[in-house]
Amino acid sequence: MPDDRTNDALHKAAFLGPKGENADELERLLLEVLRDHVFWRRNFHPSDPRLIDERDKRTEAFDEMSARLRDELSQILAQLKRAAPLYSPRQTAHIVSDPSLPALVGYFAGLLYNQNNVVAEVSPETVREEREYFKGLARMVGYPDFLPETLPPDARSRRTAYSWGHLCSGGTIANLEALWIARNIRLYPLAVRLVADQTDAFADLADLTVTTATGERLPLRALSTWRLSNLPIDEITDLHLRIKASLGEADPGRAQAFQDALPSVRKAGLASFLLQYNQAFPDDRARLPKVFISQATHYCWQKNMDLVGLGADALETLPVDDRIRLDTHALRDRLHECMENEQPVLGVVSIVGTTEEGAIDPLHEIEAVRTNAQQEGLTFWHHCDAAFGGFFASMFPKTDEGDFVPPTELDRGLVETDRQPGLLPEDDADALTTLGQTDSITIDPHKFGYVPYPAGAVLFRDYHVRDAIAYKAPYLADEDQSGFGGFLGQWTLEGSRPGAAAVSCYLSQELVPLTPEGHGHFMRNCIEVNQALVDALTDRFGEETTAELSIRPFHPPETVAFCFVVAPDQDFESIEGLNELTNRIWQRMTVDGREDINQYSFLLSRTEIGVADYEHVLKDLLPPDVLANAVADDASLTLLRTCLMNPFQADWNAEENGPFAERLADFVYDVAVDEYLKQVVPPVPRGDTARHPILVVEQSPRAQNGLARYLEQDEKIVAHFDVRSCSAADLPTARENGQLSATRDVVVHLDADAPSRMVHLLQDLVADHGLSPDRLTAVVTGTAEGADVSQRLVDLGLSAPSIITEHELATGARRLIMQLSTRQAVAGAA
Repeated sequence: MPDDRTNDALHKAAFLGPKGENADELERLLLEVLRDHVFWRRNFHPSDPRLIDERDKRTEAFDEMSARLRDELSQILAQLKRAAPLYSPRQTAHIVSDPSLPALVGYFAGLLYNQNNVVAEVSPETVREEREYFKGLARMVGYPDFLPETLPPDARSRRTAYSWGHLCSGGTIANLEALWIARNIRLYPLAVRLVADQTDAFADLADLTVTTATGERLPLRALSTWRLSNLPIDEITDLHLRIKASLGEADPGRAQAFQDALPSVRKAGLASFLLQYNQAFPDDRARLPKVFISQATHYCWQKNMDLVGLGADALETLPVDDRIRLDTHALRDRLHECMENEQPVLGVVSIVGTTEEGAIDPLHEIEAVRTNAQQEGLTFWHHCDAAFGGFFASMFPKTDEGDFVPPTELDRGLVETDRQPGLLPEDDADALTTLGQTDSITIDPHKFGYVPYPAGAVLFRDYHVRDAIAYKAPYLADEDQSGFGGFLGQWTLEGSRPGAAAVSCYLSQELVPLTPEGHGHFMRNCIEVNQALVDALTDRFGEETTAELSIRPFHPPETVAFCFVVAPDQDFESIEGLNELTNRIWQRMTVDGREDINQYSFLLSRTEIGVADYEHVLKDLLPPDVLANAVADDASLTLLRTCLMNPFQADWNAEENGPFAERLADFVYDVAVDEYLKQVVPPVPRGDTARHPILVVEQSPRAQNGLARYLEQDEKIVAHFDVRSCSAADLPTARENGQLSATRDVVVHLDADAPSRMVHLLQDLVADHGLSPDRLTAVVTGTAEGADVSQRLVDLGLSAPSIITEHELATGARRLIMQLSTRQAVAGAA
């Protein structure tokens, strides 16, 4: 394995850089691509005439078009600078980062050639590059070897295992295609039973034998709708191949007749198909199948259920555990209920990298549940939505045979066990190394693959399942010779697909392979920085001088995302107040497209969760009464969210700025304090600035050099302070001016050498001027003297003051602000 310096060199050479450090290299490569492309154009039939000559370039129309193009381009470039700086380590808001240099150059090269990967005849090289990229993806997730360009002659008869997949526009389309195929595969046995029952020419198909979920070998006619609906996935594809082979070998015309007669869901639509089936078998009716997914699902699944005709109501969300992973106990219980009621289950969707939290469902447990359910007669399609986190699998090495290396032989720093610390929990590693057992997977190269949009990917463990959505009749092509080539559009949801995306993915993988030493190194860096950020936030808000606000995590941060709230340590009375503070912080750290982007120091995002949906997870985050009221009101909780995907966040450790995690934590803290003060201490206008109504009484010359000077330095955090050198005789005037009232905090900063004088002044404030003792904070300088004064004040029934020495006035000011704001918040709530 390369040493850290080698990995760092690979990492720093792979991107343009936050400051464009590799701009010269990118410029050279893009120019080389452009010149090579132009050379290609000029040498295709070089004797053809030039159709744009120099005289054309000197015409007024040509000049006008060129000038307009430059003007419009300049305007667009200026406008684009208001966009979120996705290349910057300061951007932690979204699931996106800077594309790699190979990906950028590859996309530009493919763009010039404008290839369409719908068919290899039009785009032979970009189709080849797409296949090469998927060979790496299939190996990364543990699938069988990827489908070759041309199938061996006996591949069908030998049932040679090949995986299949292709690029698409993104995770939504990838998930939709997997759901589409799963629907058609699962309903195929019912269609065969129906055509055998209603068409004499194919009645013999009912005698075909299949292996049931429980291992029995029986003819189709002996199986009920429930048992047909639960044939194993491999058995269904085998049934399809057997029918296809027998009909095609006997009579190609009969094969066509079968296709015409088959009343499949593809032709009739789901509702019409089920109606036809139930009319034919009224005593053995088919029911609309369900799909199970965790409650942390992406919203695209509801759309996709709608699109394939199942309807969003057939998508049932299951609860998550406190790590936001699908609760496999709940899954097992629901599957048992489905067995008892003979409710068919189309599939279960696991998630690797939930959109908000980056959590990883326990795929190994889901597979164990699937094995046990099949033994009891229920089967389902297992799709993994790994659009976000699929590339985490690149951290795990493979054997020469393509299997994952056993956990006991892994790098000691990668997996946490009972015997050693590590980057990922052991069950997350078990889940990622189970990817190869799923039926299909969604992965987005335009997320953690560091390639430009649009580039999603869908993979299938068995290439035969693509026949379930093929829209070129099988008898028209010799599929035994049709691998990953020819007319690919017959097996993809999207027809036209950009060849530029294929070149981008291919070149990126060639330079940064999907291995622990390559892409996996980037993944490890991002996870390590996320853990450092969580530690830094916890430490920053947990410092003794800043204990009034704290970080409250929503979930354990196991990968690269972290959802949390900043909450006052004293219990708050409603979720609305907490949401208001969260939104205030978010508004200071999000881009609205109208402001100068340079005014944002760091960027993060927010999300909302239904409190009732996550009640069991929020017990340690919300006070019991607040949680109960929020559940009763069906309220939502707003969370702050960071997502660390930029490889350069690990490199930010400048002496003047400090490590990235500590710098971001400091900024979040400063913003949180600022916005909390604004929320709990309503500012009053003073000129053109809104400041908080707190009176500071100081003895001259401290009025110029003391505590108030520090308090007044930051107008965003601190409100106006009337600094007066005063004695008891001055207080009536201050009261008449409205500077003393029961709603104001009063800070007294006098000489520690005169404790008696200060105590007498405080007695006057309380006795003669109507100030409530619990609204009075005395701040003194000194150590022993301060402690003595503090005790005397307690004896008078006053709250013990903060003791701030002459050497800590600046930090003491910040601590005092937090104390005052907390006191006012509590008083205001009361």
